[in-house]
Amino acid sequence: MPSHLSTYYYQIIKDQLVQWNAMTLEERRRSYEEVSVKRANFSRQVEIEPTKLGSVTGEWLIPHQLHNDGIIIHLHGGAFAVGNALSHRAIGTHLARHAGCKVLMLNYRLCPEHPFPAALTDVVETFQLLKGLSPKQAIAFSGDSAGGNLAVTATLQLQQQEQSLPSALGLMSPWTDLKMSNASHQTKALVDPYFPNSERLIASAKIYGGQEKLTNPLISPQYAKITAFPPVMTHVGEFEALHDDAALFHQKLIDGGVESHLEVFPSMWHVWQHFAGLLPEATESIEKIALFLKSKLG
Repeated sequence: MPSHLSTYYYQIIKDQLVQWNAMTLEERRRSYEEVSVKRANFSRQVEIEPTKLGSVTGEWLIPHQLHNDGIIIHLHGGAFAVGNALSHRAIGTHLARHAGCKVLMLNYRLCPEHPFPAALTDVVETFQLLKGLSPKQAIAFSGDSAGGNLAVTATLQLQQQEQSLPSALGLMSPWTDLKMSNASHQTKALVDPYFPNSERLIASAKIYGGQEKLTNPLISPQYAKITAFPPVMTHVGEFEALHDDAALFHQKLIDGGVESHLEVFPSMWHVWQHFAGLLPEATESIEKIALFLKSKLG
């Protein structure tokens, strides 16, 4: 059964969705930032440093207690169209604190201004730039929703290019099938506060994909052939339409001989980790993923 606290935040999400549906794209982008600042649940044990790597801006989140030389590149969600380092700062700061290492929050390019493969290119080139500066640097990817997609597809592209790969991936409610073929879009519709129907996701997928087929593995990694992949930990909520995206991709990893860990959090919704520091289930998820990535960063 959901706790009183989780029920409270669940209703907040539902109310926000009503507001967002009435907004223009630019208004939604501003609102994502404003909600993050108003919630104010950033870890205070982390320093924030704006940065620019190549043509891509972002933020370094550096914990006061730095225990690991590795780097986590976190890729924010937002259906490839909204979100940035500020809107997802709560996730990033708590991730940095629990992992004890630097986290890079990346402001990759958004659509519709920049459809596929712009965001993917930004992620891959940033990873390669960091590796070029320090070839032995251990780097992991983490990502939520569309950012989880980018964490996987960037790894696939690096693999295709026979480049160094990230040490591990931490995925939060990853969107792995932009074709929208998975059953949970229907079976979870009545309990998902974000996606009671698939209209927004279908529209976002078409805009992001542009002229490409949505079954392209670099758009929908559920259709990829997976071999020799880094270790992966995935968390998904019981109450979300993207449940099957996480579960089926986890099984694909297992079938490909990859170390993969999946945890379904009871009564949780899409990217509940935004409430880290406020909601115990959110803090627990961030801490588990952080410790997993930390263990793989050495």
